[in-house]
Amino acid sequence: MIQRKVIAVIGSSVVELPDDQQQLPYHVGKWIAEAQCHLLTGGGPGVMATAGKGFCSVSSRVGLSIGVIPDGKLAGTYPNAWIELPIYTHLKGENPKGSDSRNHINIRTSHAIVAFLGGTGTRAEVELAVAWGASCPIVACLGEQEMIGGLGAEALRNLGVPVVGDLDGIIEFLNTALEGMRR
Repeated sequence: MIQRKVIAVIGSSVVELPDDQQQLPYHVGKWIAEAQCHLLTGGGPGVMATAGKGFCSVSSRVGLSIGVIPDGKLAGTYPNAWIELPIYTHLKGENPKGSDSRNHINIRTSHAIVAFLGGTGTRAEVELAVAWGASCPIVACLGEQEMIGGLGAEALRNLGVPVVGDLDGIIEFLNTALEGMRR
């Protein structure tokens, strides 16, 4: 049985990315597809939809675009149009790090994680990945003035999360993370 690696892209469903980072989630999604991995997101709009659109633009991909959908988000923008395998949960997620949050599923299912600009939900996912340690390698893609739930680049680095500012940095991180899993 071939077990494809799962790479999560996490980030805001609301906040618009700065112009210089508008296409980054798209290109990360595309790279994940070209690397023959699955894409996992929270299934919503914003960063999640942009990554899914990039992923699905690769017609020769073998992986799936997976969305872990929280309870109560069944209409409107969840799941976004780029989700091929929606996983509908009963988890409301009122506390982003609580036991009723899908964030645990997102983090524990992923072999590597790319975090973009986001709010408290994205911050919770970052903190959960840090808590799980080496089993959840994570990289943040932020400019020096951007934040994830109030955490800037320096605070993220202090937590042990590498921070990069471009696609090349993300790809280098993912290649290293995936190579470490092949051994």
